Amino acid sequence: MKDKDTVDFISAKHISIGIHPWYVTADDIEQQTEWIKQTAINDKRVIAIGECGTDKLCNTDMNIQNEAFCNCITLSEELKLPLIIHSVKTSNEIIRLRKSIRPKQPWIIHGFRGKPEQALQYTSNGFYLSFGKLYNAESIKIIPLDKLLFETDEYTGNITEIIRNAAETLDIPSDKIQDIASENAKRLFFNR
Repeated sequence: MKDKDTVDFISAKHISIGIHPWYVTADDIEQQTEWIKQTAINDKRVIAIGECGTDKLCNTDMNIQNEAFCNCITLSEELKLPLIIHSVKTSNEIIRLRKSIRPKQPWIIHGFRGKPEQALQYTSNGFYLSFGKLYNAESIKIIPLDKLLFETDEYTGNITEIIRNAAETLDIPSDKIQDIASENAKRLFFNR
């Protein structure tokens, strides 16, 4: 972790922890998995496993990414925590994996920017989609509202700005979209 990341981690009210495909190596998968497990058990701020997943555009070997992702899926199920997924050019594989595993815990696609067809593929297979500052307007218009979440990720602005922009795209009052997304988040992360 960088110094700023460490400060953010220590001061955060709620956190998710996972093995990001950009940073995993074969040498540390088991060590990271055990750290995540112990932290999730002992730190009540942990509300999800992730960001984890697969990314065809990063330099990490896909076998290593898949092993780390599967470890995070196992932790998600074992600890009964939602899974936050990083997926770049791997949506078909992620959907197939969900179908074969049939997890009990919710799976959330982080920072979704894909096309409407991909959004429907995900939501029809039980995924939630989390939208940040940048998103495909046509995709956000067609997903069921009970699958809608928002995030800031690396955006330094306030999440209310993201919600306000989405509300304009959806032609729904901002306070209603905020209520819907808040209820979805409560159901996923705090009603367990």
